[in-house]
Amino acid sequence: HSVFPVQISIRYKIPLIIWGAHQGLEQVGMYSHHDNVEMSRRYRKDHDLMGLEAENLISSSDNLTEGDVFQYFYPDDYELNKVGTRGIYLGNFLRWDVKKQHEKMIKYYNYKTCKTNRTIDCYDYVDSFNYMNLHDRIKLYKHGYSKITDQLCREIRFKRIDRNSALNIAKQYEKKKSLYEKNFCEWLNIDENSLNYHLDTFRNKFFWKQIDVTKWKFEGLSYLNKRIATKKKKLKLSYIKNSKIKVNAKYIIYGKGIKDF
Repeated sequence: HSVFPVQISIRYKIPLIIWGAHQGLEQVGMYSHHDNVEMSRRYRKDHDLMGLEAENLISSSDNLTEGDVFQYFYPDDYELNKVGTRGIYLGNFLRWDVKKQHEKMIKYYNYKTCKTNRTIDCYDYVDSFNYMNLHDRIKLYKHGYSKITDQLCREIRFKRIDRNSALNIAKQYEKKKSLYEKNFCEWLNIDENSLNYHLDTFRNKFFWKQIDVTKWKFEGLSYLNKRIATKKKKLKLSYIKNSKIKVNAKYIIYGKGIKDF
């Protein structure tokens, strides 16, 4: 999605591309919250592609050719400058508050929410078996914090919760069990022990200490090991709960993750 609109811009000489949302707006801006996010080759390469380009997939050790991945090539600087292509995001100009926006969708469009196991936020990625479970578990292994911390940081910025209360909430959810991994293993045709073995290889030794072959101790964020004193007048977060996932919902990997719930 970050290449095709740019290729169309070059082909039809359209200098301005306007996207709606951007994943960076909720958390970090472009490099900080004081920056407006703009689509560029550098941003795409550094943040979306982890320093790689489609061209890097072509090598003498595999069967991929330039024709196989050409549709993923970002136009070169000469073409971009010739047309003057720039990409901006509406979120830079409109207040981007996903909690409030979700609640408007609930009010006007009957958006469905769902309680999930590893966060208090019942709006975010509620249509995916994997994102708030296996994906979030891997994030904790690699980075020492999970999605609940991201969401609580957002709520602190919007002054809907104080920092110490947020730390205590993170402590409650950060290491909760990830669900639906059996379904994922059945799809891959592997057993759960194999999955756990591979996931353990991604544990960041800065946050995790290995006690035994399959036993690890989390030594990351200090707030997980102690109760944080909160202010006398606590701010409390509230979320609208209007549905729940059917336990017999069809498990799929691609698409939204959950069908007809």
